[in-house]
Amino acid sequence: MRTYNKRPLSHQELRDKLIKKGLEVDDFTHVDQLLRYVGYYRLVGYGLSFKKYDANDRPTGEYIKGTKLATIANAYRTDRKLRSLILTAIESIEVAVRTVISHTMCLRYGTPHWYMDCGLFRASRAFTHAGLLQEIERVTGQGSKRRYRNKEPFIRHYYDNYDEPRLPASWMLAEVLSFGSWSLIYNHLNVSSDRKSISKQFDLSPATLESWLHSLVYIRNTCAHHGRLFGYLLPFKPKKDKGLPIQHQNYVFNFICVISYLYKKIVPDSSWDKDIKDLISQSDVEAQYFGFPEGWEK
Repeated sequence: MRTYNKRPLSHQELRDKLIKKGLEVDDFTHVDQLLRYVGYYRLVGYGLSFKKYDANDRPTGEYIKGTKLATIANAYRTDRKLRSLILTAIESIEVAVRTVISHTMCLRYGTPHWYMDCGLFRASRAFTHAGLLQEIERVTGQGSKRRYRNKEPFIRHYYDNYDEPRLPASWMLAEVLSFGSWSLIYNHLNVSSDRKSISKQFDLSPATLESWLHSLVYIRNTCAHHGRLFGYLLPFKPKKDKGLPIQHQNYVFNFICVISYLYKKIVPDSSWDKDIKDLISQSDVEAQYFGFPEGWEK
């Protein structure tokens, strides 16, 4: 086994390391500020798109001649603003998806505890009905003292006043169960008409909604945990549908297309598309690093 033996470096040593690799630094105060509060490891991630490659397409470790610190810093700032815009839209999409699934299933089966019927779900390596109930118990604190520390008063109220059914109503779960859990719930609904009844409220096929939810859960978690989008090929490519310009290479542009479609359904008068266009067009960062194709403005 090889041993990781790199030693920590001072900010000055890290700055010198960047310069030695060919990065042009005009303002030492700025680079020191970035190294102190952003960090070398995070900062160089935004510089990967500006690295040299040899004839065998292997990274040399050096920056392309003329690459400036200001360029990388601008990419970092644009990325941060883009993540914020994405999270703003996904908040509304997540609430809508939770609500539509919960309300539709409540009405179709005449009970707010429809999710307790194992016959409504199919199992997979990623999902079992028993696992779903365990997750609901975890987030609501059922059967433990944790429920009395639950932040949501309606959860405490349910457990304090009702013994049966042993878990809260679906509309309560819509407030505490994660987006990822609701995506899994939809993907594992066993009755095709249930899936269709939900997907048609977004004017989508069940297969497309399933794909898009899976993709949106990933991009939501990436943004919430401050993951890099700039110059990064992402997993979970969303299904191409509704005439959206989904690109072959799965950069964040593909996710933006999906978010734009769903957000317009939920908030028709939103200025989100304009906010995205303004951010990308007014930034000095080339749109291609986010996967925006030529002519994307149209």
